[in-house]
Amino acid sequence: MSIIINYIYIMATKDEKMDFLKWKNNKRRKQTQSKVSRPIVKKSWQIEAEKIENLETLYTDFDSSKADVFEDFPLSTKTKAALRKHGFTKPTAIQKASILPALKGKDVLGAAKTGSGKTLAFLIPILECLYRHRWNSLDGPGALIISPTRELALQIFEVLCKVGCKHDFSAGLVIGGKDLKEEAERVCRTNVVVCTPGRLLQHLDTTSYFKLENLKILVLDEADRILDLGFSTTINAILENLPSERQTLLFSATQTKSVKNLARLSLCYPVYISVHAESRHSTPSGLKQRYVTCQVSDKINMLYSFIRNHVKTKTLVFVSSCKQVQYLFAVLCRLRPGVPIMHLHGRMNQPRRMAVYQEFCRKKFALLVATDIAARGLDFPAVDWVVQMDCPEDVDTYIHRVGRTARFHGSGNALLMLLPSEKDAMIQQLTSKKVPVLKSEINIDKLTKVDGRLQSYCAEDQELKEKAKRCFVAYIKSVHLMKNKAIFVVKDLPLNDYATSLGLAFPPRVRFLQRSMAKSKTASTDAKRSIDDKPETVKDSTKSEKAADTFDISDDEGNDLFSVKRDTTNITDDEEEQEEDLNLPDAKDENKKRSKAKEAKRLLRKGVKINQKITFDEEGGVDESWPPVEGAALNEVESEVEEKDAGGIDINKAKVEMQQRDVKDREKHRKKIAAKHKEVRLKAKEERRKAQRQKEQNKYRDNEDDHSEQSYSSGPDNDPEVDGDNEMQPIEVVGSSSVEDNDSSSPKKKRRKIEPEDFIKTNEDCLANLNTGMTLQEEENLVLHLLRKKQ
Repeated sequence: MSIIINYIYIMATKDEKMDFLKWKNNKRRKQTQSKVSRPIVKKSWQIEAEKIENLETLYTDFDSSKADVFEDFPLSTKTKAALRKHGFTKPTAIQKASILPALKGKDVLGAAKTGSGKTLAFLIPILECLYRHRWNSLDGPGALIISPTRELALQIFEVLCKVGCKHDFSAGLVIGGKDLKEEAERVCRTNVVVCTPGRLLQHLDTTSYFKLENLKILVLDEADRILDLGFSTTINAILENLPSERQTLLFSATQTKSVKNLARLSLCYPVYISVHAESRHSTPSGLKQRYVTCQVSDKINMLYSFIRNHVKTKTLVFVSSCKQVQYLFAVLCRLRPGVPIMHLHGRMNQPRRMAVYQEFCRKKFALLVATDIAARGLDFPAVDWVVQMDCPEDVDTYIHRVGRTARFHGSGNALLMLLPSEKDAMIQQLTSKKVPVLKSEINIDKLTKVDGRLQSYCAEDQELKEKAKRCFVAYIKSVHLMKNKAIFVVKDLPLNDYATSLGLAFPPRVRFLQRSMAKSKTASTDAKRSIDDKPETVKDSTKSEKAADTFDISDDEGNDLFSVKRDTTNITDDEEEQEEDLNLPDAKDENKKRSKAKEAKRLLRKGVKINQKITFDEEGGVDESWPPVEGAALNEVESEVEEKDAGGIDINKAKVEMQQRDVKDREKHRKKIAAKHKEVRLKAKEERRKAQRQKEQNKYRDNEDDHSEQSYSSGPDNDPEVDGDNEMQPIEVVGSSSVEDNDSSSPKKKRRKIEPEDFIKTNEDCLANLNTGMTLQEEENLVLHLLRKKQ
């Protein structure tokens, strides 16, 4: 093309040349202008990097106290869009105070009242942290959230799915009760893992490709419960697999400040945030709290009466143990108080627990009987009443229980049932922790007693009776195991009345309680006796002589009111031996049992021969055959014992002798077993021989019958009587030998000779049996006819 243009340029005129140059210059000018005005297109990752840089610069100048909505926070557009979509517009106090330090990468200890939005306070920093690090599925787990219960983990996971719906991160719920293999296949590609401690540790132990080396942020929800003794070993094992350079967030309504627990987490200058530390009360302001004092036998009556008077409400009832939950659920289902009844405890399988949790959240009016598994973190919507049928372990447990109602500026009611022995100490502790509880009186007119109905139910249903027994024992055990003995005293419980209130005719046997009471009694008696029998320190000999003649009052000497204290300063050896003969121990060792070693030493000093069995032979002589050792060895042992006055038994030599005897006994036992095995083998061999002999005899009889038929079926030419000139020769028959000759287990083929007499005898027998019924002439004619026909 350039050649053609140049050719045209040469042949053209001057004006045409000028026009062509102008056109060419204009074209170049346009090309240069288009290149300069073209905008530079940036890639998506460059845009994201610029946004992240801008966000990080905003963290330093941001004042969270002035932010009224989430739009004012320095958050990513994806997080803001998700919050706006699901109605999270205004942050709570704990969210205002904790989100900014967490965004800066600091460790946070967050404490706030129940229902104040702590879940969102740590989920937003998790999403922003992974967003700043541009996390994807290939990077593996970047955030780990640990909760004490499965229901709380499920609730956190549901909120995480709402807040992180605009992000590209993957989230997983790792709790017990599900298929471990299916979880193992997906957990390695999960960016945010919500889990319980036990299940997480199981994956760390069994799933080889599950690693937490790149973990950026760790969150412990209900941290005081996770860090206590119940999860200590599990948490320690999990922390060993986590990197030391990580961000840690701890949130709870009753936050721990223990140095030991925080040191285990290797926190780096943590920020402690307690937005309600200076508030008047530790519980929500919209919560009305009351307590009633009642006997343990009236608790079920009060609960049934309360349910009957609050049918159109949503009630949550807390008890101490799983077996109490099972019994109360069965009893209330029979009593039919007029409200849907559900129960939740730790011994239920995971699908059932999830179904009960979701059903109770969905119901408008219902009753849920549960253990403390439902006391922490769960957000039950619109709970009207929280009834604590059993006294909580401590004030923190009480706060978490009543926190299931009056959540997020809502209102609610709480009722606590206390025994007379629990009232004073528990109310004092609640008051010291700024928990306002008002006293309520029981209206006896509206109290419905169901003791008689429960007794009839237990009488007709054996399964319900067994549940009642287990409920009784579980409650007594829970009270016995409580640490605060100022509140929980097992001795003050009326066991008979409590058993009757459960529908039992008499209280079941509580073994651990009997053992503990027996130990306490023995300890108290030992203390008294040690005080009574403690010898007085005497400095002068005159005082000791007077002390020997003084009298002392003792209640342990039967009917005697007075007993003489014996002077134990000058006791001879004879008197000691007399005391030993009479089995009178010292005063200090009165309740101690004599040990076997002391008893053996005492008998050796007295010359008693131990472990000897005397037998008499037929002539009346004595035969000392026990212990079964050689005579010389026995004499050596006796001589060594006589040489030592109070030496007792030489343990090393006795050990050697026992080892020697053990070797001999084992050898005897081995020979005995070998003899038994040999006898069994011989019997089996003899049975095989008998079977083989029987088989050979049957085979010989069959051969003999075949031979006799062959010898007489060929005609008169083969008849032995016809050949009279020749003597009868013995015939060799191929077969097995006789019974006397067959000694080996495997038979061999031999030839046996048949004598002529035996052969003739058998032929005569066979001829005697051949009777055709024809005359001699007829038989000869028949034979001649057959011979002619054959020729």
